[in-house]
Amino acid sequence: MNKYRAGFIGCGGIATAHADGYRHLNNAEIELVAGSDINPAGEKAQFLASEHGIRLYEDHLEMLEREELDLVSVCTWPRGHCEATIAAAENGAKGILCEKPMAVSLDEADRMIEACEKAGAALAIGHAHRFSPQAVQAREWVRAGEIGEIAMVWGHCTLDLMNNGTHVIDLINYLNGDSPPIWVMGQIDRHGKIEGRRNHPDMPAEDMAIGRVGYSNGVVGFIELGERASQSFTFRIIGSDGVIEVNNPDGPPLKMLSSYRSNGWHVPELNEVYSNVCRELEELVSTVEGRAVHRSEAKIARVALETIMGIFESSARRCLLEFPIDVGDFALERMIEEGMV
Repeated sequence: MNKYRAGFIGCGGIATAHADGYRHLNNAEIELVAGSDINPAGEKAQFLASEHGIRLYEDHLEMLEREELDLVSVCTWPRGHCEATIAAAENGAKGILCEKPMAVSLDEADRMIEACEKAGAALAIGHAHRFSPQAVQAREWVRAGEIGEIAMVWGHCTLDLMNNGTHVIDLINYLNGDSPPIWVMGQIDRHGKIEGRRNHPDMPAEDMAIGRVGYSNGVVGFIELGERASQSFTFRIIGSDGVIEVNNPDGPPLKMLSSYRSNGWHVPELNEVYSNVCRELEELVSTVEGRAVHRSEAKIARVALETIMGIFESSARRCLLEFPIDVGDFALERMIEEGMV
């Protein structure tokens, strides 16, 4: 079992979840070494340091130069993801897990991918729900044809596209076998003029968003976010011969109704011993060691960000857009600056 030195850029609550995940890996020995935060004296950074015995820095570049880290968790606010990821790659990190959203523009995402490829660093994005037992089993049922030919995957949740929306879109992609999207159409409403939320205080947000995405395998994805969407993080996979429900708040985390199975809804037993974050960190180690391709590797994760930018841009142009989405900036911010929303 190999040993790795790990550190954090951003020492808030999500960094604590990463630290707990590192502590429970089954495929590596992890030494938690250091963390950087713009407020190292703050309560959350101090808690992380006291719980895990790490050294704290205010400047992540100083930390990266001094500590020779193998694994880096990027847990900053979204606008910091690009620069922090590139710095970690250029300073020798072998594996990087960057929290979602990957970046605030496709240009930034591409810079991150290029820098990590040049440095030989594995880059994964924190779409941890791909590792939930219910999502894994649902995807396996789809692949096995348990509900026939898939027509639609519908997902919804609270908040905005760059917040929970990136999870909703990415999990639709995962449940659909990561079939490439070929078109997108969307609409947003921003009557509340939101200029930041608790966990994403550095970026504006819309009040509601809807999106419809067409995939190359003929499946349609339907996305609802915000104040008038259903507030649960729930998915329905609709097929020609049945339906699968994932995370329905009024029932078990996974159930399936299939014409191929008798006795009504089928509810499987799920193994939930490990956290999703622990699972994604284990897969990052396996990727670094050449034994796996991370299911949330950067090029796959970029598709969710591209879809988000497509929904924003479709709303701005009032038309359907085809992939690839030729929008390099943060489309919502531009719409705000131009007085569109």
